[in-house]
Amino acid sequence: MNDGVSRRAFLAGIPAAAVVGAGLFYVNRSDQVKPSPTLVPLYSSDRVIAAGIQQRIPFAVVDDERTEKLKDSDSVTVRVLREGEVVEELAVPGRVVEHDHAGEDVDPNHQHAKLFRYYPLKATLPEPGIYDLDVVFEDVTSTMPVQAFAPDDIGLVVPGEMMPKIESATITSPGNVDTLCTRFEGQCPFHDRSVAELLGESRPLAVLVATPALCSTAYCGPVLELLVAAAERFPSILMCHIEPYSNAAEVGNNYADPDIQLADSVIELGLDFEPSLFLVDETGKLVERIDNLFDASELEDALNALAK
Repeated sequence: MNDGVSRRAFLAGIPAAAVVGAGLFYVNRSDQVKPSPTLVPLYSSDRVIAAGIQQRIPFAVVDDERTEKLKDSDSVTVRVLREGEVVEELAVPGRVVEHDHAGEDVDPNHQHAKLFRYYPLKATLPEPGIYDLDVVFEDVTSTMPVQAFAPDDIGLVVPGEMMPKIESATITSPGNVDTLCTRFEGQCPFHDRSVAELLGESRPLAVLVATPALCSTAYCGPVLELLVAAAERFPSILMCHIEPYSNAAEVGNNYADPDIQLADSVIELGLDFEPSLFLVDETGKLVERIDNLFDASELEDALNALAK
């Protein structure tokens, strides 16, 4: 997939650039003021933020002398502004993704979560347009722009819409997918039935699109393991894992290979990035989509909400 490089690299590339950029601008002279902490968007730059719908807008903070004093769970105040007017003001707790280097082929130089503390902001941007997120630290405010689009202009399912009844690859019906699961520890238990079949059960459903073997960052690697670990605690929730690529084995698990192809089910979902976790209620409606990274506690909160 020619687009695969940009799709998979967006999460890997932005943090690296941010770290480098932050280092370049630090000034050690006592007579000069250091810049505000750098905010890094942790969501796809494509049309994924829909106006008028509460959505998750995660961002990271490059650690500096101010933010490194924060505990992992400490909150920051986030103001959502439109043309200088405050739309919403929220306290957002910080989270840190912990991970292990599973497998033998993981690049030891990939981005490590200790470089960042991430904040899973949930906010409603009322109308399409450009907004500013102002994040208040002890003595400075950092700003990050966010663009919201009309829901009809969003290319993937958004909260409040019905989950598509996709015929995702299964053990008995893999279709043209050559690798059902790239989990290092062996195939996960979420490939017995397709999304379409599971939606017919009229039970809560969690659908994770992720590829551990093709992950280039510390952020997306652990998410499948987190879901596997959570499954026993949430027996009322059905779970499904979808590998985003149809020919992972053919290209040697190389996401940068120009011949890599998206799986049909991922195309139907409208995804041009991964990982993404779709949380669907018993009626088949998407209640939340958690894109790109999450830690164990955020997943636990989301599954608890879905199971109620």
